[in-house]
Amino acid sequence: MKFRNVAAATLIAIMVPSMAACSEVTGVGAESNDKTIKFVSTNIALYQDTTKVLAEEVEKRGYTLDYEFITDGPSLNSSVENGEADATYHQHQAYLDYYDRQFHGDLVTAFDAFVDPSGLFSKKYKSIQDLPDGAVVTAHIEPANYYRPFLMLQDAGLIKLRPGVDPLSITEKDIIENPRNIKIKGLDYALLPKALDDADAGFLYASQAADIGVDFGSALVAESPQNQSPDVIAVKNGQQDSEKIRVLKESYQTDAMKEQLVKSFGGKTVVIPAW
Repeated sequence: MKFRNVAAATLIAIMVPSMAACSEVTGVGAESNDKTIKFVSTNIALYQDTTKVLAEEVEKRGYTLDYEFITDGPSLNSSVENGEADATYHQHQAYLDYYDRQFHGDLVTAFDAFVDPSGLFSKKYKSIQDLPDGAVVTAHIEPANYYRPFLMLQDAGLIKLRPGVDPLSITEKDIIENPRNIKIKGLDYALLPKALDDADAGFLYASQAADIGVDFGSALVAESPQNQSPDVIAVKNGQQDSEKIRVLKESYQTDAMKEQLVKSFGGKTVVIPAW
């Protein structure tokens, strides 16, 4: 079950009005010449930091990155759909797949950016096999991520899922074997780190774990590589081979970007470059 075939995220629940525009550049949608790449990204620190370095790399190649930071995922994607931006940087492959399915979009991956691994962590137990009867395991409530603990628990041999289950619509009813009566509790992204205080185990991205000082190596179980979903740069279908996107890819896949992915976490390797 590979992420490339997995549909992604509940977007409606995260519709938050936003628009934190970058002061260094004109907003997306402003007039630009053919050497301007209009680019929208989320206002999370990792994306902001790397976007600013990306702008420097793009400039070295004779182009300008006209970028803007926006909170709302659907707005980021729709800005590319309607031609206000050339590319967007905020989502993993599964999220993009769901957007296209749910909103009849026509976005595609231009290239992979990085992988933010995930795992199940616990402040109570040292091994996944130590989880007790009735254990509560927290999960990210969005469907693009909700199923991930299910797969990790299955990989660990603690549950068995119904064959052929659609990860997008997975629920506890799709567990056909659960001898320890493990319960999955969906939570918003921001609540996952704090929930570790009370839950028996919980889902975290490596980036979340790093933010609260938890070593990813301490995970009870890590997501298997074939189920990981890389963060991507997305464009409107048909534009993935354009000159601007070629320059964008060449600019992203540089040593400077690799260095910034490390600097964003205080010098630690947390997210993994996808090239």
